[in-house]
Amino acid sequence: MLHLAQRMTPSVKEIEEALFEWAPRSLAEEWDNVGLQCGNPDAPVNRVAICLDVTPDSLSFALKSQSDLVISHHPLIFRPLSCLNLKEYTARLLAGFLRHDISVISMHTNLDSCQGGVNDKLCGLLGIGDTSPLLPSPSIPEAGLGRVGRLERPMYQEEFIEHVCQGLGLDCIPFAGGSRKPISLVAVCSGSGSTLFDKALTAGAQAYVTAEIKHSVARKAQAEDILLVDAGHFQTEHPVVTSVFEFLTRTAGTRSWDVSVEIFKDEKSPMRHWKKDG
Repeated sequence: MLHLAQRMTPSVKEIEEALFEWAPRSLAEEWDNVGLQCGNPDAPVNRVAICLDVTPDSLSFALKSQSDLVISHHPLIFRPLSCLNLKEYTARLLAGFLRHDISVISMHTNLDSCQGGVNDKLCGLLGIGDTSPLLPSPSIPEAGLGRVGRLERPMYQEEFIEHVCQGLGLDCIPFAGGSRKPISLVAVCSGSGSTLFDKALTAGAQAYVTAEIKHSVARKAQAEDILLVDAGHFQTEHPVVTSVFEFLTRTAGTRSWDVSVEIFKDEKSPMRHWKKDG
């Protein structure tokens, strides 16, 4: 007689522990706030919603999908709250999740740094292989912030910029500096990566793809033989929601968890572009 494995409903804490096995807490930056943001760690989880940002829209999606847990990349709470003044955005949003018994777990810079996380996903979309961290983690040297690796084939500057646009679904893209030679070695840092620009230079990268580039860094790129591409904070990080979905679905299968997982597919960047007529 065939006995099917009994499926179990995981708790918030069990899902958080599984996520930390993939993206260890030790990889998070000191200033960061990762893990459980609100909710009961012992609460059962039947449905999970995955998003990049914790927003009123992601709360609405969680309610619509009847989710018990939201897993985000950016934390709901960055800094300690001195009070829960419901006229303040974060407190009001936090109250909304608590009012509806929806827990929130955030995996931020630990997910940026871990293997298979945000930066590795970005490299995969751009066809960058043979990668290593730009800033290796002291605790896990094979992990760390940013990546540097090689394209499948060299590309001249204009072709590479078009390649980034296609890989990330962009219509336009800011850039600075430029490479006189064909680009083969590329550095990336998902999200805001101006602070790792010098690491990209030291690594010998001919192009650096990141976001929220500082003016002074763009000027420095002009003086160096390197192409600096600002591909957008949201656009360089949002693809990781698929990785989180795949990880949690795979984990649920191996651990016989009775839980459904869904991505908030209508999530969009808060930044928009104005085009002057004519």
